[in-house]
Order: sequence, then C-alpha cells, then structure tokens
Amino acid sequence: MPTQESASMRELRDFVDRCHAAITQQSQGHPEPFLELWSHADDVTIMAAIGGYQVGFEAVCDLLTAASKTQQFDGWRAENLATVLDDGLAFTVELEYYSHTVDGEDKGMTLRATQIYRQEDGDWRVIHRHGDVLTPIEARW
Repeated sequence: MPTQESASMRELRDFVDRCHAAITQQSQGHPEPFLELWSHADDVTIMAAIGGYQVGFEAVCDLLTAASKTQQFDGWRAENLATVLDDGLAFTVELEYYSHTVDGEDKGMTLRATQIYRQEDGDWRVIHRHGDVLTPIEARW
C-alpha cells in the first residue's frame, strides 16, 4: 500500500522542480532563474564540475554566471536517485544529462550532482551544489 507524501515533501518536490526548470535555463545561457533560488547567506557553497569551489553568494553568483555564458547546452534533464528531507534541511542526489551536438557529433555530458536545500523564512533555498562529470570505470575489486 503506497504511503501518502507529506506536505513538506510536496513543497520540497515543487521547489526541486523549480530548480530543474532553472538549471535548464542556466545550461542555455540564462543563470538568473537559478540564482534566484539560492540563499544569499555567507555559508552557501558550490563545487562545480568546471573545477574549484566557491563560498558565499557573490562568489557562487560569479561562478554560475560565468559557467552559463561559456558552457551552453541544447538540452538538460535529471534523473533523481535520492531525495532526503529532515527538519528544514534536504538534499537531492541526481544524474544530470546535458545534451549538445556539434557538427553532428554528440558533445553532451552526464554530471553526478548533489544539491542541499534549507528552509529560510518558510521558503526553500539552495545552499550547496556539487557536480562532477560521471566517468565510466571498470571495477576491479
């Protein structure tokens, strides 16, 4: 028998859907919708797939804006692997598929992405993002 989703989880899922729509725009050269979903607190962080890390909203804003302008994709979608919610904090673990074709050649990529969210004044906000390129490996254990 399926369990009923809590109101808090529905609110979080709605916010994550907004994040997905905004990341789609981010990946196509428009960082503003995604930046609007971030906390402006000093403790926000990002470890982006392009390398390095940033701390604080201004630094996160600069990195996401630069990435949006220099890396544009034809399409974006996410596969959710896990969503966890507990007492005003939540996180998602997802695979993000970025599609891009250049002269008929697939130049897309897949990221392993984790985002952490916090409720601030009753609204969900992104407080951390970590993404790195998924690379195939041959397990040898």
